[in-house]
Amino acid sequence: MPKESTFKRVLAKTLVDGTGSPPQDDVAILIEDNIIREIGHRDEVVIPPGTMTTDLTGSTIMPGIIDAHMHFFGVPSDKLHLYYSEDDVNRALRSAGEARKMLEAGITAARCCGSSISPALRRAIDDGHIPGPRIVAAGEFICSTSGTWDHFSVPYDIVKANDMYADGVEGVRDIVRRRVRSGSSVIKVGLSKAPAHHRNHSWGEDPFNQLASYSMAEVKALTEETHRNNLKVSAHCIGDKAVRAALEGGVDTIEHGYGITESTRKMLIDQNALIVSTISQLYFHEQAAGPYHYHDWETKLYDDHLDAMRSDFEKNLKVGVRYALGTDLVGYPTHPQDMAAKEFELAVNWGMTTSEAIVAGTKTSAEALGLEGIIGTIEVGKLADIVGVSGNPINDITELQRVQFVMQDGDQILQHTKEYN
Repeated sequence: MPKESTFKRVLAKTLVDGTGSPPQDDVAILIEDNIIREIGHRDEVVIPPGTMTTDLTGSTIMPGIIDAHMHFFGVPSDKLHLYYSEDDVNRALRSAGEARKMLEAGITAARCCGSSISPALRRAIDDGHIPGPRIVAAGEFICSTSGTWDHFSVPYDIVKANDMYADGVEGVRDIVRRRVRSGSSVIKVGLSKAPAHHRNHSWGEDPFNQLASYSMAEVKALTEETHRNNLKVSAHCIGDKAVRAALEGGVDTIEHGYGITESTRKMLIDQNALIVSTISQLYFHEQAAGPYHYHDWETKLYDDHLDAMRSDFEKNLKVGVRYALGTDLVGYPTHPQDMAAKEFELAVNWGMTTSEAIVAGTKTSAEALGLEGIIGTIEVGKLADIVGVSGNPINDITELQRVQFVMQDGDQILQHTKEYN
């Protein structure tokens, strides 16, 4: 016999639906199983018999937070060198704990933009074995030999064994196919790298002096093969050469996306391109520099990148470049992934309105994940991913750092509320 539907109703003082529309007051949301079926004034939504009601009449509700760029490395963030040597089982178990913390903080979906264990973690969450955000998982990074994440301090054979390298047109096609086979649901590639003498190879000591990691023929081959498999390409891009390569090569989301010229900024507008913000990664480096005894050159590196990122963020906002919100957080102790709501505050500090930041971190971030048809806004027909806060984030965006209620896929995860029949 067909399973009988379960109905739930959520009452709230205010609804911020993630579309950018004005907030609605005294709302009721009717949910059938995991789907939003009706939204309206609390006195007008008709509820079926036996409907369970969650009373948030003193709170504001909005779509679940979506982190469009983070990582499940599964090692302490102050010991990232262990990424290449720590056992995958230990990394996965640590990441499972991090995923639970994220969900309880109201992060109902996330895109892991590079980690060999992320497809397995995604499957465990999807199958209901562990709690966590719904994950779009890149699997291992893709870079050229001597490219973005080819850290020269790590022996060549160890990096090669992780299946990170791809060189040449056929090489990048082949690695995309291997990623699809291993369960990746997005492809992450590095398009910029530092000159060889820089001490941080991924970021480089100068955001305006970055080298291209791939030829245009290689970029186009990678994007064509990815799109043939109905997946998106996410590209690490710092500096003008990398951002232009992404725009000309068909990349779907540009990660970081600063250190650019005015002509490239115009290309971003003309192509309606999407940049993922990642302010938090640099902000948390700034916070960790003293307690974790960063070298002076490291502190200067991250300060210089933060200045360049802010400058281009502010310029981009003025001309209408689109942003999704992603954090690039990689885990405790220095970069806790459950602090993703900090990105909203930082984006507002840099010029977004609170409403713009909420749209960027929900609706537009869902687009970055390729899930805009099912999550990212509170609308009829979407999955019931809902968070609640005691205040109003339109008035104070830091309310998102104090989530009181979390519902994911129609299931209540966190509750400091009244519930009754």
